[in-house]
Formats: sequence, C-alpha cells, structure tokens
Amino acid sequence: MKMIENIFVDSLNGFPLSQIPLFIFQLLCAAIGAHILQIILNKKLKESVLSHSALIALSVALISSIVKYSLPFSVLGAAVILLLFQRKEKSKLETIANVFVVLIGVGCGVGSVIQTIIGCILLFAILLFTPLKK
Repeated sequence: MKMIENIFVDSLNGFPLSQIPLFIFQLLCAAIGAHILQIILNKKLKESVLSHSALIALSVALISSIVKYSLPFSVLGAAVILLLFQRKEKSKLETIANVFVVLIGVGCGVGSVIQTIIGCILLFAILLFTPLKK
C-alpha cells in the first residue's frame, strides 16, 4: 500500500494531498479577481472590452501552479494562453486588460494570493477613479 501511495505522490511532483484545498482556493481567487476586473472595465467603458477573463486567469493559474518551480515554463505557458486569445485585432486597452488578467493568474498560481489581492485592490481603485478612453 505504501508503494501505491509513493507512486501517487511522485506523479504529483511531490505535491501533498493536504494542499489540495489551498490549491483550489488559489484557482478560485484567480478566477474571481479576473472576473471582477472584467466587470469593472466593461461597466466603466460601457462596452465589452474584456471577455472570458475568469477562464484565462484560471488557465494561467493552473499552468503556473503546475510549473511553479520553473519560471521559463510558467512564462511560456502564460504567453501561449495570451496568443490563443489574440484571434482578432484588439485595441491597446484590451491587450493591457488581458495582460492584467494573466498577471492575476500567475500571481495566484504561484501561491502569492495575498500580494495578488493587494495588487488587484490597487488596480481596481485606479480603474475606478481614473478616466479611461479607448
């Protein structure tokens, strides 16, 4: 039985099963933060500037958490997700918003949830109190 448990732990790259609730919390924080950013931007500009932000942030957080100890793979995964969502011509504001969504995903995915939440609060405050134009 110990051998089966060791195989399972080894296939998780040393990730202990007791950390799964924390992992789910990190993923939820990434999705919620990105969705709040989407709501704020879309209401502020009165049009759909950002879409699928929770899915993008969740995907980036998942990739970042899988390759947590390898920064090049994490950046590569985030770049791939950004490229996948760049199908049409987008404005500068949309590109910047997608970069913020990816940063939220990476921040939560590597385990820096508190720092990401503080950064999101500052970002949301700036977005709420400054005029935005396309």
